[in-house]
Order: sequence, then structure tokens, then C-alpha cells
Amino acid sequence: MTKSDIIIIGSGLGGLEVALMMAKEGRKVLVLERQHQAGGCMQSYRRGRLNFDTGLHYVGGLEEGGQLYDAFESLGLMTLPWKQMDADCFEEIHIGGRTFRWPQGKKRFINAMKSYFPDEEKGLDLYGELLDCTDELWMQKTNAWEYLTSIISDPLLLQVLSAPATCKMELRKETLPLFTYVHGIAPFIESSWRLAGDGNMLVSCLVEQIRAYGGEVLTDKDVVSLKEEDGRIVQALCADGTSYEADFFVSNAHPAVTCSLVGESALMKKVFRRRMGMQPNTFGIFTLHLQLRSGSLPYFNHNKLVFAEPDCWDMAVDKSLAVKGIMMSARIPEKGGNVVNIDILTPMLWEVVEEYDGTKLFHRPKAYKEMKARVAEQCLALAETVIPGLGEMILKTWSSTPLTYKDYNLTPEGSAFGFRKDFSNPMMTIVSPKTQIPNLFMTGQSLMLHGLHGVTMTAAYTCQEINQNTISE
Repeated sequence: MTKSDIIIIGSGLGGLEVALMMAKEGRKVLVLERQHQAGGCMQSYRRGRLNFDTGLHYVGGLEEGGQLYDAFESLGLMTLPWKQMDADCFEEIHIGGRTFRWPQGKKRFINAMKSYFPDEEKGLDLYGELLDCTDELWMQKTNAWEYLTSIISDPLLLQVLSAPATCKMELRKETLPLFTYVHGIAPFIESSWRLAGDGNMLVSCLVEQIRAYGGEVLTDKDVVSLKEEDGRIVQALCADGTSYEADFFVSNAHPAVTCSLVGESALMKKVFRRRMGMQPNTFGIFTLHLQLRSGSLPYFNHNKLVFAEPDCWDMAVDKSLAVKGIMMSARIPEKGGNVVNIDILTPMLWEVVEEYDGTKLFHRPKAYKEMKARVAEQCLALAETVIPGLGEMILKTWSSTPLTYKDYNLTPEGSAFGFRKDFSNPMMTIVSPKTQIPNLFMTGQSLMLHGLHGVTMTAAYTCQEINQNTISE
């Protein structure tokens, strides 16, 4: 194979977006993916006749003029069949014995919250201003929990304003920056959308365009090391013995994994490696996938969030295996108006599955399977408090844990969102795409923000740094 301009290691959303952005600029790009299928957490897996998503459930800010619209339009992703969620209720929150419905649109949302909490008008006006805040440096250095409690007096309202974030970021009182919180909430209040299909549609759309612009995406190419000569990376070496040359390299892997690929380096200092390797990671996600009996449940075009206690902060499942809250997302039916499959998600700490690390997928020990069954049972019990009889509607179930994520994506500790962001450590709130090796860059949600919105912003940031480097050379 001829030498490429840019090699991208990993075909998660960030890697594919960088590849397409660079290919559209005329660069010869090559994406190397270790798995048999491209897409990372954006892809879907098939069980019988059904596809289940691993990471794509809904997207915020896709209305014209929204925070994500222009980026998705330029990437050709607005041609996909996006369907807007219910305008009057895209999030249905069950917490503290009450039900709260989030409408789309900032003004409508704030007015709805005022109707639930009329004594919090002043605080909610400040919250509305926060959603439009552009002082990002201030938000990066501000603790989200402390700021929210400074403007909101009612403890239940504080939880209602935080509930939808439970599966978008790590709601940790001690560390979460306001910057991460706002960017993870605001686009969805603007507008929220589901894809009428599975995540593979998004992946295929990007891969097809990369190839149309002369690039290539190769699967079953597990990059195990990067060869350095004269202070630059010159080759990516794969487990199957093949190697590929390029002028620039972009890693879509976790930063700690990226550093491990380099090996001994004259430029990549030990302090940089240590910082990338020792940075705490966010929790993982336990997901329960349900296949329902045909015609048993009408489709609901919103998410349902259910909490056992009126507190959604620091609620990840620990070794006690207590499930404190769940998010339910239903796939848009291909035919008719009834739900076929539902995903139930809850945060889970790595400590729950750590003892099973090193066991093989599909050959886990009995204790691991029993643990999953206990957590799944609790998730289903919470779900049935808002969908009575759900258990009777189920045909089959599948589940995954942070260990599943780790084994598939090599993400340390099966982290759902990469590096834990900490307001007291601004240097790690936004991590530069640049490494100490001038032609090696990074991308992905560990760098800046989580989710599709954050990863897309970071991909553009990575491309900008590559172009700056090209100009300076």
C-alpha cells in the first residue's frame, strides 16, 4: 500500500470524523480498526432479527442553527433519517415520588420548570442564562455541584435539573466542571433527536464518504505499536504483521492506550506518559437490552428516567450492586406503532467487574453472570414502576458491563466517557490533541467533551491542530 498523508487509529466517531474532514481537504487518509466492524461505540450489534445500539440513543442540537447542525451538515450526516423527539416531553423524569416532563426549547423548558417549582423563579432564570453561557474558561474552573446549589434552593429541583445527565457524564459532586455539565445538557434542551434506524447507519454514512473522497477504512487491523524515527512516527505496525506509513498519525484510542503504542521515545517524556496513564477515568455503563413481544407496548418518543431515591449524583452501581436509577430509551419502530426493543442504562463502577478482568467474552465465570442477573433484575424492577407489566412483555434480554466496553474498545476500566474531568485541574478539563511527538495527534471524548456533540467538536479541534502543524512545517 502506498504511503498515506494521515493514518487514523480507531474508527470510533471521532476517528471517522477526522478522517472525513481531512479527506475532504484532499488528504490521503487511512483508518485502521482493530475490530471486524467499524464504528466503536457508535456501531450496533445484531441478535436474531434485531439490531441493538451500544452508544447511540439520542442526539441534541440538530435543529437548523442548533449547536450540532452545521457540523453534521458538513459531514453529510443530516441526510440520515433523524426524527425529533416529542416537543412537549423528550425526557420524562420520575424522582422523589413525582413526574417531571422536559419540553424542548430553552424558554419552554424554563417555563415548565417554573410551573413545577414556582418559588424558584429567580434561580431558574439564572439557570437559563447558564445554558447560553459563553464564558467557557470560567465554567472550566467552576464546580458544577457548588454552582448549581448556589442558585437553586429546592433540593428536588436540583436533582430534576441533573437527572438526564446521569448517562451523559459522570455526575460526581467533588469534581464535575460546570463546563462539562452545561455542554452535556444545553444541546438536548435546544432539540433532541433519534435516528430512525441503528447506529451503523451513521457509521456507514461516514465510511462511504471517506472512500468517496479517496480514503480507506480497513478493519481487522489491530495496531500494536507505532514506530518512531528521528523524532517522528513513521509506521503503524499491526498484529497481523502488516505495517502502514504516513506523514501524520491520529489516535482515536484512549490517551493512555495511545502512549502505550509508542514504546520508548526520545520525545514523549515519562511525565506526559504518567499523566495520561494515571488520570482517573469516569465510570462505565451497565446496559440491559430488551426484546419485547410484538404489539405489547406502544412506542414512546421520549426517554424515561427513574430513580429509586431523590438523588442522582454519585449514584453509580458499586459492589453492593444497588441500582439507584435508570434511563430507558426505545428504538423507533420500523413498522407500526409498538416498541420492539428497549435499552435500559445505569452507571456502574469498574470495581464491580474488576475481579473478572482477563476472562474472555462469552466465557465469563458463573459469578459474573450472577452479578449481571442481579443488576438486571433491579433495573427491570425500577422500569416496571413506570411501565407496569414490562417483565411479561419480554421475549429475550442481553446485557453488557464496563468489562464488555474494556474488552471491545480497550478503554481503561471500561470507562464510558474517558478521562474524569476535574474543575480543580483545568489542564485535564481540556486536553490538547497534540502529543510531544510533532506528527502524532489524539482525538476522542477524553480530550474535551463527551457524547456525539463533544466528540464532533474535538474532531474539528484535532484537524485544526494538524493543519497548524502542516503550515508551520
